Amino acid sequence: MTNFTTIERLALNASPSYDCIVRYNGYVCHAKMNYKGTYDAEVYEFIDSTDDFAEIECRLSLIEKANGNFATSGDAVKWCFTFIESL
Repeated sequence: MTNFTTIERLALNASPSYDCIVRYNGYVCHAKMNYKGTYDAEVYEFIDSTDDFAEIECRLSLIEKANGNFATSGDAVKWCFTFIESL
């Protein structure tokens, strides 16, 4: 069984001071500060249609993750954008 999340779940577990969730070209970018003070970056794709559900309730599937390589959340989101553009 595949594990899914939603934008709502990501937001509930995010730190409003440090973390970032951005929708970009039909994907969701998630930058989250880890225990070392650096940022992880994750890219999710939508499984459900936004025609059927509210955007925050649509299931998301993780397609790529970069661990602890980024000094800021902006750098992590930039990595996400670059990854998405390469698809």
